[in-house]
Amino acid sequence: MKIIVIDDDPTGSQTVNNCLLLLKWDRNTLIKGFKSKSNLFFILANTRSLSEKDAKLRLEDICNAIKSVICSERYKEKIIIVSRGDSTLRGHNFLEPDVINDCLGPFDATFHIPAFIEGKRFTIDGLHFVDNIPVSQTIFAKDKIFGFKTSNIKNLLFQKSKLQINLNDIQNLKSQELNILETNENNIVYKKLKNLKKNSHVIVDVENYSQLKKFSLAINKLIKEKKFLFRTAASFISSISGIKNNCQQPFFYSNLRRRNREKKFLPGMIIVGSYVELSTIQLKQFLDISDCELIELDVFEFYKIFASKQESAKLILFKNKFIDKIRCILKKGKTPVIFTSRKEVSLDDNHQQINLYNSLANFISELVADLKNEIGYLVSKGGITSNVILSNGLKANYVYLQGQIITGISLVTLKLENEENLPIVTFPGNIGSQESLVTVWKILENKKLL
Repeated sequence: MKIIVIDDDPTGSQTVNNCLLLLKWDRNTLIKGFKSKSNLFFILANTRSLSEKDAKLRLEDICNAIKSVICSERYKEKIIIVSRGDSTLRGHNFLEPDVINDCLGPFDATFHIPAFIEGKRFTIDGLHFVDNIPVSQTIFAKDKIFGFKTSNIKNLLFQKSKLQINLNDIQNLKSQELNILETNENNIVYKKLKNLKKNSHVIVDVENYSQLKKFSLAINKLIKEKKFLFRTAASFISSISGIKNNCQQPFFYSNLRRRNREKKFLPGMIIVGSYVELSTIQLKQFLDISDCELIELDVFEFYKIFASKQESAKLILFKNKFIDKIRCILKKGKTPVIFTSRKEVSLDDNHQQINLYNSLANFISELVADLKNEIGYLVSKGGITSNVILSNGLKANYVYLQGQIITGISLVTLKLENEENLPIVTFPGNIGSQESLVTVWKILENKKLL
């Protein structure tokens, strides 16, 4: 069996390890994924950075490419498709599985499983919680692009579907049912799953891994005769694939850091593009660390350039100013911490807002591209930022997932032109404690942890 995860940003691999993350979906790159040793691979679609129209087009392109490879290679192995989405419910939650169903279906059911156990995101009676707070009461619900006003996943799906599905047709597989689920034909819950058809939408309550394990065992047995689709956060991927944390010691990750010709470790670089409050709290922990120097990227100044008539020429000057600052810090053997100014530029038009975000991410990716051979590691905070850095800045076809440097935070390696591997931490904006970003930096720098 092969599990293909179509991820809406590059951070959904945060519960598994030792597999490929594809940033392109051309024939040769997809074949590399299909032939990889792991029982799963990811396609980083980065659809959360796109409008509904563009996300639909990209997903159709990816699905058609998958279908073409399966047909041309006469691929016979059973395939499970997972649409990975954000555990705080930001994203195209209905659109993405709907497009996949149109292209690769029809499926008997689509299961919606946004629980991310490692991040304390649970679904109870169809309601979604973050740290025991209803998700609609969190900062994530106020997202400028994907904001919402309900913690009820059924209502959210109904609203996002723009009335394409009937509210009463959305089912909820409750915790009590998962607790008694067994893989035998007489089990009432197993029968319920087996009888699903015509792309039924099913919300799955999840509070712990034991429930996910029972659900995954049933799915693995039923997949021989049923065709299921999954819109999930990261925990389900670990459960269905059977891949557990590889529990590497901090030294394993610090030793991945690139060295210069004298075999000394090269300094690293940290990028903080995420705006969420937790990212700002984590960023502030660097203020008193003498080995790090902070550089602010003023988003309002960037927007003025972005909206100007001489955008290209002004951006080159703007970029060169940053490159000079960063190189000065690197030469001192310190870690530059580049962060976007914490106050967002708020535009009335959603399309313009998305364009601004993407242009800013592209600008940051160009900084990384110019400096990639001068750094020992990169920490990228924010999913969309990380994806654009990998795909546009570093021109990666794929990266290799080593594992989690700390819980929920992945480290990948990218082979550079000189055949050296650059370690890159893809750090979600909404994950970790206030010390997590500093902890990751200390691990990569091989400094003593408290």
